[in-house]
Amino acid sequence: MLEVSFQTYLQPWELSKFRGAMAHKVGLENDWFHNHNNEDEQKEESFHYRYPLIQYKLHKRRPLLLCIDRGVEEAHHFFTQSDWSLKIGDKQHDMRIHRLHLQEYNLHYWEHPRLYRLHNWLALNSENYRAIKACRSLRERLELLERILRNHILNFYGAMGVHLEEELEVHITDPLDLKRVSYKGIKKEAYTLDFETNVFLPNFIGLGQGTSVGFGVVKPYR
Repeated sequence: MLEVSFQTYLQPWELSKFRGAMAHKVGLENDWFHNHNNEDEQKEESFHYRYPLIQYKLHKRRPLLLCIDRGVEEAHHFFTQSDWSLKIGDKQHDMRIHRLHLQEYNLHYWEHPRLYRLHNWLALNSENYRAIKACRSLRERLELLERILRNHILNFYGAMGVHLEEELEVHITDPLDLKRVSYKGIKKEAYTLDFETNVFLPNFIGLGQGTSVGFGVVKPYR
């Protein structure tokens, strides 16, 4: 996993523009940078339904590029260029590196569950939204969210080519915050919460919808 943060500063609403600028810089044929399906010419807006291996985040207002697994190899499409400047919105940015960190992880079970924080998690598709509105108690809502979160963790592990042989445990320990955010022009509910699980999750990976543009960021407690 490669984390690269840059010296410039952005506002949260500029993150999708950062993603678009990066995608055009490397060339739209490199679809891991934008996840649009270049092979489907029948549809104007067609996407790959896969876990994004290149994700765009903000960390302390600095743009951060997170490359996972094959995404690390794909990163050369940007970093081998002689000019790293990006036009983000109407402003030109010289994308000098603030911090670069390359780390190899082993995905594994913990002997005892570990605590994580999940930031601005877009948990609900239309089906799950109807299901959570039908819940009659807080306990029912938390149990539903735990099942959804479990599936999102399984999706991440599956994208890494790892099949979990043992039971995956997920328990929400503190539902900290719920707010309305805009994602692709639609108002959605974003959850920030603490949870325990018995599997390892790397720092900064995304879970749920919008992982490529800074939603659902996982941060382990140190």
